[in-house]
Amino acid sequence: MLRQPATPLILELAEPATEQIGVGDVLVGALSFAGLMAIAAVVLAVLFAGVLIALRRVRRSDPLDPNDTNSMGLHLPSR
Repeated sequence: MLRQPATPLILELAEPATEQIGVGDVLVGALSFAGLMAIAAVVLAVLFAGVLIALRRVRRSDPLDPNDTNSMGLHLPSR
């Protein structure tokens, strides 16, 4: 018996097309990220300054007072 020649079956598995990203999209993304980082830096700087001001008010002392026990022991020389 003669057999018919088998024809190959070819399947192409292609990924669905993705949306193209342009230069404008990259710039907007970079600028928004930089803006968020700048806002975060300003917020952290304000918090840090607030903590420093609060600590200074709590530990208020006269740096020129020789009887101050909180000083580092550095005094002006007597004349």
